[in-house]
Formats: sequence, C-alpha cells, structure tokens
Amino acid sequence: MRAVQNQTFAFGDFVMVPKERLLLRNGEPIALTAKAFDLLSVLVQRAGHLVTKEELFEEVWPGTFVQETNLTVNISAVRKALEDGRDDNRIIQTVPGRGYRFIAPVRAREALGDALLRTEPEPTEDAAPASQPAPRELGARHRSAVRFLTWAVFATVACVVVVAVALWRAQPVVNVAFASVAVLPFLSDSAANNYLAEGLSEATVNGLVQLQGLRVAPRTSALPYKERSVSPKQAGRELEVAAVVTANVAQQDRSLRIQVDLVDVARDAQISGIVYQGAASELPHLQRRILEDLAKALNLPLSEQQQRRLAQPLTDSGEAYRAYLQGRFEWSQRSEAALKRAIDRFGEAVAIDSKFAAAYSGLADAYSALGYLSYLAPAEAFPEARRHATSALALDPSLANAHASLGFVKLYFDWDWSGAETDFQRAIALDPKQPSAHQWYSIYLLAAGRPSEAFRAIQAAQERDPLSLAVNTDLGFHSYYTGRYDEAIKQLKLVLEMNPDFSLAHLWLGRTYQEIGRFADALTEFARVEERIRDWPVAIAARGFVAGASGGGAQARAALAELQELSVNRFVTSYGVALVHAGLGDNDAAYAALEKAFKERSNWLVWLRLDPRWNAMRADGRFVALVSRMRFPAP
Repeated sequence: MRAVQNQTFAFGDFVMVPKERLLLRNGEPIALTAKAFDLLSVLVQRAGHLVTKEELFEEVWPGTFVQETNLTVNISAVRKALEDGRDDNRIIQTVPGRGYRFIAPVRAREALGDALLRTEPEPTEDAAPASQPAPRELGARHRSAVRFLTWAVFATVACVVVVAVALWRAQPVVNVAFASVAVLPFLSDSAANNYLAEGLSEATVNGLVQLQGLRVAPRTSALPYKERSVSPKQAGRELEVAAVVTANVAQQDRSLRIQVDLVDVARDAQISGIVYQGAASELPHLQRRILEDLAKALNLPLSEQQQRRLAQPLTDSGEAYRAYLQGRFEWSQRSEAALKRAIDRFGEAVAIDSKFAAAYSGLADAYSALGYLSYLAPAEAFPEARRHATSALALDPSLANAHASLGFVKLYFDWDWSGAETDFQRAIALDPKQPSAHQWYSIYLLAAGRPSEAFRAIQAAQERDPLSLAVNTDLGFHSYYTGRYDEAIKQLKLVLEMNPDFSLAHLWLGRTYQEIGRFADALTEFARVEERIRDWPVAIAARGFVAGASGGGAQARAALAELQELSVNRFVTSYGVALVHAGLGDNDAAYAALEKAFKERSNWLVWLRLDPRWNAMRADGRFVALVSRMRFPAP
C-alpha cells in the first residue's frame, strides 16, 4: 500500500489520490468506506493483473480473520461507486473462484521526482523522430532549465490537487449524500435512564434502516463502542461507514434533553448537532424529529412513502412509548427473568395505547423467546406469541418482525412448514435489511432439509450484521447439523473470542465436541453454560447425555434426578429427559419421553431428523414412525 500513497491515478472520469484518501469524479468527491477505498487502491495499483482473494485479505485486512462476505460486500460498494457495468462499461472483472482484476485503463503519476511529466513529445508512428542533440551538446545550463521546468509544472499540478482537496473539505456538508451510517450507543445521564438511551438508540437504527439507499451498521456491531472511548472518526472507520451518529440523553423530573450529533468520518467534521428538549410525554415526537433531521442531514432523497413513515410516530403516548422502550431493553437481555419483565412492560404499553402495533410485536418476540429457550411450556408460550403477532399485523400489516414471529410459531409449535416459509419470506420482503429474518429463515431451511439454501440465508444475515454473536453462532450451528464438525469448532471459537461469556456458543461447541469423542471438553463447555444460566434444563440434559454416552452412568442418573426435581416448580422439556435416557442406552425410556415431548409440541422436535444424538435409535420402527408424524417436507 505504501507505493500507492505516493501516486495519483486517473481512470475514466475518476481521479484517485490515495494519500488524501480522496476519490473524485469530474471534480466531485465520491464517498467510500475506509475498507472499500483500500480495496480500490490495491486493485488500481495492480490494474490489468489478477489480484487473488488471499492477496486482497492480506492487503486490506492484514493479520485479521474476516469472512469472505466482507470482501464481497466491499467489492459491491466499489462497483456501485464507480457505476461499474453502466452502459456496458466494465471496470472490475470477477475471476470466479480466484479474485478480481481492474480492467479499465489507468494513468498513474508519481507525486515526486523528475518522472512526473515528460518535457518532450514522444515520437509517434505518423511523425518523423525529432532531431536530438548529441549527449555532449546538452550542457549543464540546459539540464538545469529542464529540471526547473519539470518542477515548475509539478508544483502547479500539486497546487491544483491541494486546492481541489481544500475546496472539497470546505464544501458545505449538506451537498454530500452519505451512503452509510452507524448509530453509536446513546449515552445517558444516569443508570436509571440507560433503558431510555438504549431504546432510543435502537429505535433510531430501526428508523434509518427503512430508508432506501442507506446502509446502516447493525446495532450489535456498534454496541461494543458503549464500553470503548473512541472518537466518532475512529469508530466510523472501523465500522466502515461514511457518517456516525452520537447522542446524549438526560432527564430531569419530567423534562427530556437529547443532544444528537452527526459526524462526517472522511472529513472528521460535524455535519449537524441538534438539542431536542421537551416534556417526557413528547418522547415519541422527539424520536420522530430526530429521524427526520438525520435523514435531511444525511442528504437522502426520500420518497413520499418514506416521508410519511418517518412522520408517523409508533404511538402518540409518551407513557406507552416509555414502557415499550423499557420492554425492548429487557428483551435484549434474553434471560428468563428479563423476558418476563419485558412482557410486563409491553403489556403496560398496549394497556395505555391499544393500537400500539410495535408493542404487540414486542410481546410476540418475548413469548417466542421464552418458548424457544424452554423457559415456558410450548403450549403456554407459542399461542401467546401468535395472538400478539396477529394483533400487531391487524394494526400494521407491514411489520416485518411480526411476520417473522408468526413464522417462528408455525415452525416450532404448529410444525406448519409451508406456512412458516411464507411468513419468513414475507418478513424478508418487507425488510430485507433486517438480519434476524434471514437468520430465522436459515433455521427453517436447515430443519426442512435444504442445507445449501440455509447456508446462503445465514450468510445473508451475517452480511447484514457481521458482528452479531447470535448470527455467528448460527453459522457454527449450521456446520454442526451438516456434520462439518471442524468448521463448527472453528466458527464457535471465533464467537467466543468476540465474547467469552456467550452461553449459546459454549452450548453448541460442547455439542460439537461430543460428536468427535471429546467428552471431557464437551462437559467443560456445558459447565460454562451452567455458570451463566442456572438450572437451565437444556444445559442439564446436554450434560446428562454426554455423561451417559461416555460411561458416566452415575452422573447421567444424577442429571435425571435434577430434571425431575426442577419439574416440580417449572417446565422441563421432555425432549431433554429423552436425551439423557438415550445417552444411558435406555431406549424404551427415551421413546416414552419423546412421545411425551410430541404431546408437549416441543420445539426441539423439528431437529429430530438432524440431531446426531439420536443416531443409535434411528433404525427402530418407533423412531421412524415419530419422524413421519412430524410431517417433515421432502428435502
């Protein structure tokens, strides 16, 4: 990259000045993220030559492990900026399976040295060679004049570049349209108002995501900056966005003060800074004004429909909106206690405003999570999730989250395979930028026996949220269920490097270890889960199965006793009980528990076809009949 820094490059209507990190088209600046600019620099420097994917990873992401999707996304951004393919004008060629080649003609000029310009015309085929003086006739004075002329021309060119850069930096920022933005976690004036700051931050992300032509960094990618003291410029470069939103939220008595700033990453300049003040009851309308002002500051052309959507708050009630934000804050914690608190807060919101569609959708999300994680019996959780998702869609049919929640219920409780797919596809169509809809659809596709499509769907989720712990865990989950255990271990360890305390990654890593006979390592991973989630039947059952399968009969029977004791006061999934019996080799007891799980409508049964822990029982006619009753679609 160092050689590129000392050159300027021209191709077509574009001029690139790497040292200034500047790309101009007909004198106008073109916005590119930091990584996209570095990628373009490498390709331009080696124009006409194949640059392999491995070389690009080494140049642009040195010493860092990144998914290939990062390369694909940044190539796409570069092509969009260069309008590659417009009017059949190709600039970057894809070499399938190998890499990329910059095929547009490039003119390079050194920023220093006598080679910047030629002071004499080059001979052409049509013109006779100009007479040249003998070397000895070129005296010192003549050589000095040539050097003076060369440096004079260079100084003029350099001044033009410097002036162009200065003028670009001095342009009113309102003239620049920003193609990407990150919303850093909002800060609050006290711990008691953290829910308010986090809720407003999430609502701002969700609102900006609806704007076409704008790439918004996922909230999970920005969350680590809550604990890091970095400048918006640094955060923007790391997140590879053109602009960054920061905010401070303060509340005194019943008054709110929200300071929202928008920073141009490339210029390291503030685009806008607005203070929103009002009564707490005006909270929904303050949030609406924040979104409208950010859209204007980002210089985004909005359709009438987008303008109407931004102008319409989720609710007119400040108290309902506050309860909704509290619910979303609790829901994001995902613990059993927090999910139940979320239900209380969402319920409070709809009690205040019975037409609050997003709050009904929140209730559906909370009940779905309680059912999926086996904190509540399926018959208690999933019908409630369906009821609230249906209420949300009756009020607002465009709510993607509510469609996704319905798909979740149809997959995990109704075992309605075609209905689930319809709802997941509808959620994606309504909000293609939302990673969770792609993530949940990938789960459906995998359980339905379509692993290639499932992998593409989970990759789509990761492209939209590359730092999501849940999405990256599901990549490992996909490899586990397709028997690629080495890949699963590698992926799940990457998740734990991102967050060593993420329990689901430990759970799936333990399950992967057990399949390759590393039973001690599997038990270590399950112990880490139980350190974080006490008395979770799913983790106890996982531990009991491995103990039984590895010859620890006493430990497996102890796990059965724990599950029995827990079932006195809370729901314990019979699927987990069946697994411990299977680990012990007690097939009759395992089948009896599986039959009970079927009557419970256990969500875990959708994995009956793929779960390798049942491999020793697959030849039995009872198991074959149970699989048939699940009505799995043909692969």
